[in-house]
Amino acid sequence: MKKVSILIFLLFFSSSLFSQSFRIPKNVVSTSLYQPFASLGGYTISYERIIDPGYSLNAAQFSFKLNSTIIYFNQKKEYVTINSQVFYDEKAYQYFGYLFQPELKYYFTWDAPVGVYINLFTSYSDYSEIFTNTNYESASYEKKYSILGRGIGAGFQFKLFENYIVDIVGGYHPKNINSKTKFFDAEEFTENSSSKEDKFYINLFLGINF
Repeated sequence: MKKVSILIFLLFFSSSLFSQSFRIPKNVVSTSLYQPFASLGGYTISYERIIDPGYSLNAAQFSFKLNSTIIYFNQKKEYVTINSQVFYDEKAYQYFGYLFQPELKYYFTWDAPVGVYINLFTSYSDYSEIFTNTNYESASYEKKYSILGRGIGAGFQFKLFENYIVDIVGGYHPKNINSKTKFFDAEEFTENSSSKEDKFYINLFLGINF
């Protein structure tokens, strides 16, 4: 109990020193509240760092942000209807892989990383799509994707309370898509034709500024 009390005291003491210093918080660690519900669901952790000196409130600032996403998603697939009752195979479609998206942000306001900003970014994702047909096994397949993207966007990052931060961002995200497929009875993957995709995106982050 004594050790716990000492630890709590040290935490409060260090927090008090931090709040009394003049150093501007230059880091943000956040997670996407949208990603678990996206078409390719998963979990995102992001780290943002102000790369200007960060000790002045009279100039706009740049920051670098890295978004890392684990793609993991099971999509239900309707496979039969009996007497108006629909049955699903919960593991018919499975997605797993990863996504990295580094970006450079420029804040127009004086207290970055809080305020209005624009960003330039690139993205790289590598994931597999596995389809399992429970009725016709020969229709099952595995498809691997390798996607390179880039884009531009804008957002607004603001304090919710204390050091908690909300980031709302959207933009334009064109992609170059490469993929290959291996069907149930095949031994090797077959390359598919490359394709392009242009899309708009929106995301919502909740984080801590320190």
